[in-house]
Amino acid sequence: MNFKRTLSVMAAALLLAGCDELVPLHSGLAEQQANLVMAALGEAGIPCAKETGDEGTWNVTVEKTRFADAVNILKARGLPQPQYNGIAEVFKKTGMISSPSEERIRFMDALAQDLSRTISGIPGVVDARVHVVLPENDPFARNTLPSSAAVMVRSRWDADISDAVPSIKALVKNAIEGLEYDKIQVTVFPDPPPKK
Repeated sequence: MNFKRTLSVMAAALLLAGCDELVPLHSGLAEQQANLVMAALGEAGIPCAKETGDEGTWNVTVEKTRFADAVNILKARGLPQPQYNGIAEVFKKTGMISSPSEERIRFMDALAQDLSRTISGIPGVVDARVHVVLPENDPFARNTLPSSAAVMVRSRWDADISDAVPSIKALVKNAIEGLEYDKIQVTVFPDPPPKK
């Protein structure tokens, strides 16, 4: 009986010796993001593991010899997806009173982040950033400055999202009061194809 147990221990030790050391790849991820990371690595044939982290988060580890491959694959896929602060987080007050300028800046930032998050959900889009300009016009002035928006979209190398650009512009126009369609610039940057 002891002989069988000794053989089992030796076999397990040999198996572990054949495995590469696991190193942290990403930590503090929401479970959905950790699962997306693991799925992408699994599709690429890179062994990885998920373990619990701090305060309900998850950590993903990968074999040390495959670390660089894992980083490049996740970068090409836009994973883990960036975390955006919504209106509730941005408008969280730290003091008793906020100035009108602070409130305006928080509002523009929250609006831009919400639009970025929405556009990032379009198939083929890896990441998106929206920059909103809402001039503080005098309501009694004859000449006013128009609002404008610039949208940067990073797309997958194998996705053509040029047909989605008019829809992205319409989305931004309808989300920002008083913004005209021709004052929205959308620029698409496709990722380079993965190296063979």
